[in-house]
Amino acid sequence: MMKNSLKIIFMGTPEFAIPSLIEFAKYHHVLCVFTQPPKPFGRGMNLKKTPIHIQAERLNLKVYSPSSLTEKKIKPLLTQYAPDMLIVVAYGIILPKSILKIPKLGAINGHASLLPKWRGSAPIQRAIEAGDTETGCSIMLMDSGLDTGPILLQKKLNILKEDDSISIHKKLSNITSKCLLEASERFLKGKIKLTKQNNSKASYAKKLRKEEGQIKWELSSNQIYNKMRAFKPYPGIFTKYKSEKLKIISGKPLNRNHEFKPGTVLTTKNELLIACGENSVFIVQSIQKEGKKILNSKEFLRGSVINSGAIFD
Repeated sequence: MMKNSLKIIFMGTPEFAIPSLIEFAKYHHVLCVFTQPPKPFGRGMNLKKTPIHIQAERLNLKVYSPSSLTEKKIKPLLTQYAPDMLIVVAYGIILPKSILKIPKLGAINGHASLLPKWRGSAPIQRAIEAGDTETGCSIMLMDSGLDTGPILLQKKLNILKEDDSISIHKKLSNITSKCLLEASERFLKGKIKLTKQNNSKASYAKKLRKEEGQIKWELSSNQIYNKMRAFKPYPGIFTKYKSEKLKIISGKPLNRNHEFKPGTVLTTKNELLIACGENSVFIVQSIQKEGKKILNSKEFLRGSVINSGAIFD
């Protein structure tokens, strides 16, 4: 722990926030941790603690998991702890104005985008889906808006063509933890400048919906590829053939043109090529029927009756 360590309350929920909690527990005094309540999971619908809850217990930290911060007991509890700062990473619960006023130095949030671009709950996925070639983390001083506070620090990260939501999630999770630590320490020393966000350049990263995974073959093969990368692992992308759901696990755009209706199967000779919008072609490399194992295209075609000219919905 550092000589001038901060007394902080950490608020976070998913795996993304774990490196940040570990960093602050190492260098500062974490008074307690707030996370979302346990949720029913699996066939038995047993309550499952959040990744941050589990990590906090490993670090022997006191954990609170209210469903809302507007509960009457929350404000007195936080006031009693008298934190210097709240550190918030992907908490998923709105912090009321009254709570933001409690810490001496305010609340800072680590967000997985280059704000004001991609405010909201799914910044990593929406950046990849849009075909962005860079993303990053933004550390901001929180206000009552949704990811609207002034920026303390930003770090950029290139999105490579082979990157997907899983790989960017892992990279940004680590970058955000270092960035948060640096920003909080510089903020404490008064060696950081607050930069107001340009609201006219803001975009919103809406929450992912399961139905978004259904492929619209009218899109270009590049757009479909971006969705495949963005929606990994959830909700994934899928198509339908004769009402049967087929999940596309991997594939890529092919440098080839066509003059067929989007969704048309172009060949079934060891390779599964699908006609897409803008006269582009997508090659499916691995695929999965509902409840079945993942197969490469050659294995799939061997056991399926799908002829060239068939149409995927």
